[in-house]
Amino acid sequence: MFAPREDWEEQKARFAVDDRLRLPGALPEALAEEIHGLLSHASFATMLARNGQGVALGEGDISSMTPEQRTQLIRDVYKDAGHGSGFLYDGHQLAGSSDPAMQGILARINAPETLERVRELTGISDITHADGQATRYRGGHFLTRHKDDPGGQQRRLAYVLSLTKNWHPDWGGLLQFFENDGRPRDAWAPGWNILSMFNVRHIHSVTYVTPFAGADRLSVTGWFRAGEPS
Repeated sequence: MFAPREDWEEQKARFAVDDRLRLPGALPEALAEEIHGLLSHASFATMLARNGQGVALGEGDISSMTPEQRTQLIRDVYKDAGHGSGFLYDGHQLAGSSDPAMQGILARINAPETLERVRELTGISDITHADGQATRYRGGHFLTRHKDDPGGQQRRLAYVLSLTKNWHPDWGGLLQFFENDGRPRDAWAPGWNILSMFNVRHIHSVTYVTPFAGADRLSVTGWFRAGEPS
């Protein structure tokens, strides 16, 4: 899956500094364009947290709501987020997708040569597979501060394959990292054909996407895991 490059050892050393890596030009350009096209025309569910529970709503679920119900839904989502736990974005699970082309994205990520390269870059030798979803962030979307290491799921490494064109940082949607005490540290802006990988111990968020964002924030995200696929 990875584009050919001469600096693998340099990238490996960068990851070793802080268990994080931002890899521009990650895919061959033609493959990046192919996946971008799939994401641009994919069907998405609205993924949100309401009253502490994750919910996936299809287009029919939302269109059947009254305006008052939709308003209350957003109020509930923002109330949870205001207490430090919440998310709102569009998602499409790759495993089990009804679109074989979308399933093919995950198959490429799980190709033996891809997994071996990830193990070499990160030194995490027990990675066996990855899961993934396509995500689309638009105005009003966000993901509050969290870690990606719930017990029992054997997550080793989070990844974000950013396939977003012409994004302006003023639009939000930044991958924001935090110190363990909650202080903000650096943030990575969406971009074109950039693979970000980081140890699941890192606290992070996706900052609020402004209503005036002029493009969709498109990416493929998930985790590289140990153990057997579920």
